[in-house]
Amino acid sequence: MSTKKILFISHEASLSGAPILVLDLIKRLKKEKENYQIDILLIRGGELYEEFAKVANNIVVAHYHLQSFSFLKRNLKRVQSIVFRKKETQQDKIDKITISLLENKYDLVYGNTMESLIWTLPFYKKNIPTIVAIHELSFGIESTYSKEFVLENISNITQIIAGSQAVADNLINKYNAAPQKVTAIHSFVDNVLNLQKDKELLKKELNIKNEELIVGIASSQELRKGTEMVPVLVQKIKQKTDLNFKFINLGGTSKSAAVRCAKLDAEKLGVEKDIIFIDHNKTPNDYINIFDVFLLMSREDPFPLVMLTAAKLKKPIVAFEKSGGAVEFLENNHGVLVPYLDMDTMAEETVKLMQDANLRESYGENIYQRLENEYSDKKLAGKIFTIIDNLL
Repeated sequence: MSTKKILFISHEASLSGAPILVLDLIKRLKKEKENYQIDILLIRGGELYEEFAKVANNIVVAHYHLQSFSFLKRNLKRVQSIVFRKKETQQDKIDKITISLLENKYDLVYGNTMESLIWTLPFYKKNIPTIVAIHELSFGIESTYSKEFVLENISNITQIIAGSQAVADNLINKYNAAPQKVTAIHSFVDNVLNLQKDKELLKKELNIKNEELIVGIASSQELRKGTEMVPVLVQKIKQKTDLNFKFINLGGTSKSAAVRCAKLDAEKLGVEKDIIFIDHNKTPNDYINIFDVFLLMSREDPFPLVMLTAAKLKKPIVAFEKSGGAVEFLENNHGVLVPYLDMDTMAEETVKLMQDANLRESYGENIYQRLENEYSDKKLAGKIFTIIDNLL
């Protein structure tokens, strides 16, 4: 059996949904397809760099990710020569790296996220089949490229994998992607989730009392994710119930402007003692596992991995209508959908769940069953493997 060479391009190696998903896909592919040689190009580095390096035959990082100040100090001259070239444009870097990679004569290139599109174009022009897995909706897409660039280049992809039906419809209707090139394949989580900390010990570590309910989010801290609305929501929940609770805001870092602003708002609204801010870390599942109610506050989210994690852990989920993939996952009474950005209704629905353990259990079981029956990791990964095999 002849060896097939595949280049995977990931926009970064951070501990976030898209890199975690493509890393899992590569691991599965390596296990099932012994004749595949897999190289990886990381547009940026991140915490998962070592994990990517383990599964790659060869790995290239387009932009050096400075892991620490000590690294910068030890390598200052080297870093300056690599990172701070004044005359080298972004396109120059892309051309330099892709010209070198083209010498490897890949049989297929798989780009992960819309950001990878510009990096896949040189391979497509050389008649190498390309797949771009697009997870973004309009805000995410146009935060990376202009609409004109997308309209001009969306046809220069052999096959598009859309992270949800909402993403597929958006690509076709707004950006003129050819329907025959677009396949909606939802994100997935491992059949067995890795949990490291005992629930009661973690609650004790966070100084959460046994009688306190836990409501929370797990998200990068940014406008698209709606995380700045947390203090207002907590205030509204407190106005609607006397139940003791803590709200966990998991994500970002204490140094980020979004987190600092949320903390300031919490103080001014008098709810700072009700919110626990936890920095982004390598064990988010442990925290989601102690939630009684899981919230998605995103204005726009294609099909968030944390939502699937919450479903796997049988958590009732509340999200906004018109927010993307959460709607198709939670509709038909599998979760609670509230009018877009309606904080009063979100607070009311959250309080209903807080007041009724049976209701929480019912929603948790419903969404777990949907995940197991309709969003099986093996089934969804298998669909991607089929697309790869067909192009090879």
